Amino acid sequence: MTSFSGADLIAAALAELNIKHVFGIVSIHNMPIFDAINRLGKTAIIDVRHEQAGTHAADGYARATGGLGVMIASTGPGTSNTVTGLYEAQYGSSRVLVITGQAETTFYGRGVGYVHEAEQQVAMLKSVCRRVESPRHITQLGPCLQSVITDLFTGRPAPGALEIPIDLQYAETEPFGIDYPQQVDYQPKPAAITAAAARIQSASRRIIIAGGGVIASGASAALCRLAEKLDCPVITTVDGRGAISELHPRSIGNYYNSAGMYAALQEADVTIAVGTRFAVGVDGQFQSQTPPGDLIQIDIDGPMIGRTHHAQYPIAADARAALEALDSAITEPSMNDDQFNQKIWEARDGLRQAMRKRLGKDFPKIMDLIREQLPDDGLFVRDQTISAYNWGNQQFPILSPRTSMNPSSGAIGPGFPMSLGAAIGAGKKTVVVHGDGGFMFHATELATAAQYQVPLVILVFNDSGYGVLRWLQDTRFGRINETDLGKVAFAKMADSMGVPGARVQSVSEFEQHLKTAMATEGPYLIDIDMAHLDPMEISIMPKKTVELGMD
Repeated sequence: MTSFSGADLIAAALAELNIKHVFGIVSIHNMPIFDAINRLGKTAIIDVRHEQAGTHAADGYARATGGLGVMIASTGPGTSNTVTGLYEAQYGSSRVLVITGQAETTFYGRGVGYVHEAEQQVAMLKSVCRRVESPRHITQLGPCLQSVITDLFTGRPAPGALEIPIDLQYAETEPFGIDYPQQVDYQPKPAAITAAAARIQSASRRIIIAGGGVIASGASAALCRLAEKLDCPVITTVDGRGAISELHPRSIGNYYNSAGMYAALQEADVTIAVGTRFAVGVDGQFQSQTPPGDLIQIDIDGPMIGRTHHAQYPIAADARAALEALDSAITEPSMNDDQFNQKIWEARDGLRQAMRKRLGKDFPKIMDLIREQLPDDGLFVRDQTISAYNWGNQQFPILSPRTSMNPSSGAIGPGFPMSLGAAIGAGKKTVVVHGDGGFMFHATELATAAQYQVPLVILVFNDSGYGVLRWLQDTRFGRINETDLGKVAFAKMADSMGVPGARVQSVSEFEQHLKTAMATEGPYLIDIDMAHLDPMEISIMPKKTVELGMD
């Protein structure tokens, strides 16, 4: 053994960066790093069961904390398993670092059958990361790590990766001090602020659309100050939820893409869009919903401005810096037109009532019970599932930044491992809303939740298949196929891995077990049998349910 190795350098760097937890799976190509981390004792390792889940967990950790999420994987198949997680992190603008092994430098690229060698591993990682480094000599390890770390904290959050040949992990080296990059507030150009401020002051019907960039930059306070100064309604995207409390009198919520709300907004003469790319959606959905009036678009990623809709007033800057500059520049604001605001408030209230009515009689009660029992600073995570679409992404009140999370890419399955990482990072009670189909992607992480006693309430809304796809098939083709999966006994599955839980078939049973789950220090799973509840809109149950794993 050497006195200080490449693996020690990595462990020391993680400690210098104040990384409290990393996620990983140990292998022959990263064992030195795991050993070094444990010997140093400054960073806790969370042993996940699959690399994809671990990368999603690192993503959730980053979103919940605003810091860096780290996944340590093996080379080859281990690294390829991280790609889906990195794709989600890239799509959701999340700071995730994957550290992986590689074949010995002597054999790298020779194609001689070195175990787990992936000759194009860097290219594979570059498809989902902004920066990837691969040192070939021990003297390059520290600078390569610094390069990736610096990029991770530059501009729009994005994932990065570092592959380290196994011989460099064992090689002797000198300590390398990592500079923790200060997150720079990219300041807007004064001329752009002056022009935008003048247009805002001359307007009387303004709206604000707040996206995930507001949360990423810590701009919530600045957003609220500007909204209050202008008496301006604030609409959030799904990734921007929590940028303003949804109990705030100027909060509209995530209703921009609702036809009724969009119609009410049409009289606006200025739209201030902050940190949103204006996601289009499936089949070009929402492409035609052009922001009303003149568009003032603020984004840290300059090329993103105007990509979906033309911006008359582009401001390439950090969201917080731009909002604070606008607030200072607007010295004599006129208040928003009362009739315009009232029309929007009425549209919001009408939408809430109509959507709540479409939930049937049981699911509004379930939603209200969760909100009542989840602490205000508790985390609420949704996978892509009927419950998310029907109420989780819009109607469930979000009260503060970094307490709302969902797969930005629209993928099925990341919700559970993201919630795992988020709960570990925040150290707060976390509720995840899942469908049964998506939950099966990473159900083995129940063992991880049990091992580390993660404060996680797992709600599996069980309709025996892919309910959203079932509804789409019925709508488009008039028939359903390949979307019925059978009803799994999830409570029994959870119990087998050390997680207590229960199947419920009524609201009263749900309330009873939710109270138990909230009082439980570690994880708790509730399997909600949707066949026994009043159905929601777009909820289509299978004609015949096959019970799996039942006595």
